[in-house]
Amino acid sequence: MHWNILESTIPRNLKELKEILIKNRDLIGNKLFFSPKKPQDIVIKNVGIDKSQLKQAVKRIFQAIKNKDKVVIFGDYDADGVCATAILWQALNDLGCEVMPFIPLREKHGYGLSNKALDDLLAKNKPDLIITVDNGIVAHEPAQRVIDAGIDLIITDHHQPEGKLPIATAVVHSTKLCGATVAWILAREMMKVAKKKVDKYWQLDLAAIATIADQVPLQGANRSFAKYGLEALRKSERIGLKALLIQDNQDQKTINSQSVGFGIAPRINAVGRLDHSLDALRLLLTTNKARAEQLAKTLSEINVQRQDMTYEMYGHALAQSDNWKQEHIIIVHSEKYHEGVVGLIAGRLMERFYKPVIAISVGDKIAKASARSVPGVNIVELIREVRDDLLDVGGHPMAAGFGMEANKLENVIARLQKLAKEKIDKKLLKPSINVEAVIPFELINEKTINMVAEFAPFGQGNREPILGFKNVEVLQVFTMGADKQHLKVVGKGTDGVTPINFLFWRRGSLSEKIVIGEKIDVAGVLEINEWNGKKSVQVRVKDILLT
Repeated sequence: MHWNILESTIPRNLKELKEILIKNRDLIGNKLFFSPKKPQDIVIKNVGIDKSQLKQAVKRIFQAIKNKDKVVIFGDYDADGVCATAILWQALNDLGCEVMPFIPLREKHGYGLSNKALDDLLAKNKPDLIITVDNGIVAHEPAQRVIDAGIDLIITDHHQPEGKLPIATAVVHSTKLCGATVAWILAREMMKVAKKKVDKYWQLDLAAIATIADQVPLQGANRSFAKYGLEALRKSERIGLKALLIQDNQDQKTINSQSVGFGIAPRINAVGRLDHSLDALRLLLTTNKARAEQLAKTLSEINVQRQDMTYEMYGHALAQSDNWKQEHIIIVHSEKYHEGVVGLIAGRLMERFYKPVIAISVGDKIAKASARSVPGVNIVELIREVRDDLLDVGGHPMAAGFGMEANKLENVIARLQKLAKEKIDKKLLKPSINVEAVIPFELINEKTINMVAEFAPFGQGNREPILGFKNVEVLQVFTMGADKQHLKVVGKGTDGVTPINFLFWRRGSLSEKIVIGEKIDVAGVLEINEWNGKKSVQVRVKDILLT
């Protein structure tokens, strides 16, 4: 992998390293980065929401409360959609609204506001108002069906629109936020109109989970939601979240973006991939401790099933690697792939091979696909080039999904591969990482970790600082995990500093190439490891260069 070393000067101390991080992020003089606006103070126009549409949505909701209308929140089955549903349900419930949630089943209904989902929803109890969260912006036909049925419709979403917006009572939309924070803004405006006071962390624990899980760029308003939301998470009294943290062996006081991204969010997502997300919603909203513990255990058990399934399907996908060596896009498919896991397969393949990836679950009649992309390649726009062969498509520049008739599989693959070669520059497919600077071993300490944490939370749009370590002498090499899939190298620098552990997740195969006594260059992230009450500094490896 190519290293883009952003600063050639080697910092001699902590002050110089901090100056490098500030310079690399173009943050000189940007005081708002370290002290962003609180979400309560975010201005509507700055996040791309149409103020008149927002007012119309709030007006219709208060009519519903006054008239005792039946309201349904139509959510989504991922962490963003579940959190959005919980935020809006809780706000409406607090205002005395007669409100029920509806979250579609992935396999039965497909994604978002769909005709199949409406069949089930309208068969049970026809509502007076449907409010979508984290979906609906491309649901033209189902939206028209809702209106034709005499039901008012408010769409709140953050996905990329497709042409004109659907017909609705109001459309509260922004591509600058995640689905849950669009819903949070709507809920905030409702509370203002109702003149209800809320505390400074109101619903921000859920906003943080969604913002981090959905991998929106952590800049501007998103940084505000993530930063203050993480503070709210550390203080949250939500018993469901507390129970989930116990299942993940997490200390609530030290929650950060990584613990959300790799601990909380996967458990919420897993139930939506393999079961019904209503259990995740119940976990976030329950006030019963025993129920919370039961639901947290259920989510964790389903997450283990998801991990096992992903590992097996990823291995199957890797066996097809000869098929994509010359392609500008990786496309894998199988009747064995579970549609709830194809996004994870796509993500792993993208990380490993640094190409856009589409993973497809092929059924008897319908095939469902999930895509992940690399920077510079707008995957949803590429897929829309073959829209005439698809049943539906939606998503973001970096992640998308679509459905098609199974008998069109080969044709769609051929068209996408051809388009990828025509439109994707090979330069975008060369794996590289941005290394902030090469640092001396004496800066591998807890003080450096604490300084770097001032730039948190990290995620899309605010990368976690990757540092370079040159001429690391290899003392020991291990593989870890049940299948020896992880790599651990113990190494030291020429300055004789205490040996450091370097952990490279899912790269155990490299152990055969690393020789004890030889020197390697490592790029990675400094972090604290806590084990049996003891703290130590370690490096989470992003790349190793054999010298």
